[in-house]
Amino acid sequence: MNNIIENLISIDTDKMFVILLAIFFTIEQLVENGSAIKKNSVHLFHSIILQTGYIILNILLASVFVFIFDWVVENKIGLFNQIELPYILQIIIGIIILDFVGYWTHRLYHKWHLLWRLHRVHHSDTKMDSSTSFRAHPFDVFLDNASVIVAGVLFGLDIKIIILRWILYMPLFVAHHVSFVFPTWVDSFFGKIFVTPNFHKVHHHQEQEFTDSNYGNMFIIWDKLFGTFKELPVDKIKYGLIEFEGTKKQSFWYLLISPFINIKRLDK
Repeated sequence: MNNIIENLISIDTDKMFVILLAIFFTIEQLVENGSAIKKNSVHLFHSIILQTGYIILNILLASVFVFIFDWVVENKIGLFNQIELPYILQIIIGIIILDFVGYWTHRLYHKWHLLWRLHRVHHSDTKMDSSTSFRAHPFDVFLDNASVIVAGVLFGLDIKIIILRWILYMPLFVAHHVSFVFPTWVDSFFGKIFVTPNFHKVHHHQEQEFTDSNYGNMFIIWDKLFGTFKELPVDKIKYGLIEFEGTKKQSFWYLLISPFINIKRLDK
C-alpha cells in the first residue's frame, strides 16, 4: 500500500492536468464533430492566460506551503499528531476533511462579497468546456491555498495527503466542466456519493438560485446534508453570469481587472 501511495504522489500534477485536459478536449471534438476547437479557440486562449498567472503565483507560494506543512509535522500540530491512527486511515479521513473544508470554503466564496469578486471569474464563463476548469483569477491561488492550509494545520495533515487528494480529485475536477453531457445513470449510480459532472453544471447556471448550490468538490453528501443540493436537466442550464455577457466581458483583460470593479450581481 505504501508503494502505491508513494507512486501516486510522485506523479507530476502539472503534466497530469495537461494530459487530462487534452483527453477531455479531444472527446469534446469527437462529440461535436470537430467544431468545438473552432468555436472555443479564443475562449481557450483567454483561459490559458489566466491559468498561467495562477501557476506562476502557485510556484512562488510553493516554498511557503511546504514550510508550513513541515512545521506542522515537526511540531506535532493538529489532531492527527495527537492521536495514533494507521496511515491509511489518516489518508481516508484526511481526504474527507479536505473536502468538508472545501465545501464550506466554496460557500464562503459565494456569500462573502470580496471573495465572490475573485471567484466569479470562474463562474463568468458563458460556454462551459474542459478549459473552464482552469478559468480562474490568478489571485484565487491565495484562497485555494489558504483553505488547504487551515485544514492541514487544524487536523495535522501531512503534505502527502494533500497531494494525494488533489491527484484523486483532478480527473473529476476537469470532468465537471466538459461541454458534453454524461448519461443519467452516472448521476443515479455515482451521484449518491460523488459530485457528478451533471450536478456540478447546475452550479454554473446563470440563475443565482442554482449558482448558490452544489458546492461540493468530490462528495455530494455535504450539499445533501446541509440543504444546498439542487438538480436540473443539463439542457435547461444557461451558463455564466448575466453581468458578464458580451465578448468584451469575456476577454482576459476584463476578467483580470473585474475583481477591482464594482459589478452589480444580476439575476433574472
